[in-house]
Amino acid sequence: MNPIMDVKAVTIDRIDNNAWYRQIAAGWARQMITSGEPGTWAQSTETEVQFSITQLKLRAGDRVLDLGCGWGRHSLALANYGLAVTGLDLSHDLLALARYNARRHRLAVNWVEADLANPPLRGPFDAIAQFCGNFLTWFANREQTLEALWNVSNLLRPGGRLLFGTDDWTPELPERSQHWDEWDGGAAIFRQRFNVQQRLAETQTVIFGPQHRRSEYRRQIWWPSQQEMASLFAQVGLTVCGRYNNCTGEPFDPRYDGLVYVLTRE
Repeated sequence: MNPIMDVKAVTIDRIDNNAWYRQIAAGWARQMITSGEPGTWAQSTETEVQFSITQLKLRAGDRVLDLGCGWGRHSLALANYGLAVTGLDLSHDLLALARYNARRHRLAVNWVEADLANPPLRGPFDAIAQFCGNFLTWFANREQTLEALWNVSNLLRPGGRLLFGTDDWTPELPERSQHWDEWDGGAAIFRQRFNVQQRLAETQTVIFGPQHRRSEYRRQIWWPSQQEMASLFAQVGLTVCGRYNNCTGEPFDPRYDGLVYVLTRE
């Protein structure tokens, strides 16, 4: 029998960004557990943390929220500097790793499993950071993006600062892209299409697991321009303090990829 004809398909055909992220995050957690190492991408943690301490004007004892904390590499590094850190992430799998690493290093972090669009937290925080990510490019449309930015900015004290961005951000997405990943017992295909006029990206993730089990996740994101992001900041009372291509501290240069924002709440 042709095994392809015997595939058991489990398809999520609605747009569901949270389901998409949980599935991808489970893959990240699996890779770290099996390899024992976080990867070369984690070697910049200390540089990124030092950049955030300077840009967010942090002092020992300050309350800091790490958005999308993942397995906690930045949260733990910040806690090691005497900061009161809350790490928030949607992935149960990555937070399990974060809690394990916190116990191993004897560091206290408040871990919260939740959606960053509606964080179940009470402020005020002195600073909020999302490392290696631009959460404004996470939501399905402008209205959802604005609501999420309101919710995040309202957790800051007046004068508090927000840092987010990534060194591989580009003003435009490719019209189409595809790549894949594999591991013992499974594989994944990632496809993306970008609508330039509406600035919408549609992502399809297909997971093949044991016994050829197939799961599919679909995701839609609005990809705002820099002008649109500036409009969002103004609406929620955030002022831009600095723009960078990455966390090395060099001012933003539009000739290069990457965009990291530092903002303050009015």
